[in-house]
Amino acid sequence: MTRWIGGPLFDACFFFGSGVVALAAGLLMLAAPGAVLPLWFAWIWLVEGPHLCATWQRTYLDAGFRRERGRLLWTSLAWLLPGPILLGATWISGRPEPFLLFLGFVALWSFHHAVRQHHGILSVYQRLGEADAGARKADTRLLHGILWVAFGLLALAHPANLDLAGRAAWGAHAIAALGALLAAAMLLWAALLVRRWRRGRPVRPGVFGLVVAVGTTLFSLFAVGMREPLLANPLTTEQVFMAATIVGGTLHGLQYIGIVIATERRRVKPARAAGPLLAYAIMLAASLLYVLLNVARGGAPVGAAPGSASAQVFLALYWGLFCHHFWLDQKIWRPSSDARLRAELGLGAA
Repeated sequence: MTRWIGGPLFDACFFFGSGVVALAAGLLMLAAPGAVLPLWFAWIWLVEGPHLCATWQRTYLDAGFRRERGRLLWTSLAWLLPGPILLGATWISGRPEPFLLFLGFVALWSFHHAVRQHHGILSVYQRLGEADAGARKADTRLLHGILWVAFGLLALAHPANLDLAGRAAWGAHAIAALGALLAAAMLLWAALLVRRWRRGRPVRPGVFGLVVAVGTTLFSLFAVGMREPLLANPLTTEQVFMAATIVGGTLHGLQYIGIVIATERRRVKPARAAGPLLAYAIMLAASLLYVLLNVARGGAPVGAAPGSASAQVFLALYWGLFCHHFWLDQKIWRPSSDARLRAELGLGAA
């Protein structure tokens, strides 16, 4: 069994280096806010779009997968419908609540999806390093707990919401309690890693979880997010948090592309050197359509006017694609029940 998902250099680039790239993007935007919009376009074309395409490559474009799990591929398309249906309900009723509830739901699912990906990579490193049950349980609980506490803390403490939370009697106390809990959990995880290192036990899973997954996410939420909006004249809540989204999305997207490349290299043998490069080039071409979709839905202050009828239609379609992506991902990345996937991840023979 290998100790790496794709190899030492590969993992350093995609699973650890992705945090460095995200950090660099965040620091650039903090120093030069004018870079936010160009970086957003670069991110959705070079990273976000290809990461969506990578899911379809492993599923709809794989003949074996279509034969084995064709029912999943067809039924999952139903996730394209809730957005347009609830948008229609909003138009018919004249009330914004149906579509706003949908947008709130997908925002929470999006963060959950990112947390689960971090947990998935953490779990693979735990298996590769043969971490004991106690370490696996502690790392898993700390990862989920810290990230969700951080999400709640940002929701309360961000300047856009601070007045609302601050007016409530519990607002300041909740912010202080969540901040203290977050700091305590991170110190506990760091102490556990030091103890494992001293005892000669594997620390790579915890380093990935605490430094890369948690560290980069906290940087995006607080170092960048608390200073938002960095984009000049934001028109929507999404644009208010555009810089933080770029940082978190860069981490998520590069790691996802990396995990797909690593597994595809083991799935297709003998691996061709040009294979990943050719696949990525095709994804970039397809991602141009994704760029147009983002412009049409009013995702940036250029293109369609946010809130217009046409922009709302494309916004519903946009989130439908992501609901489909979220649903497929939680079905296809289950190494515990998929022997072939375990082999593709380097966890043993199929």
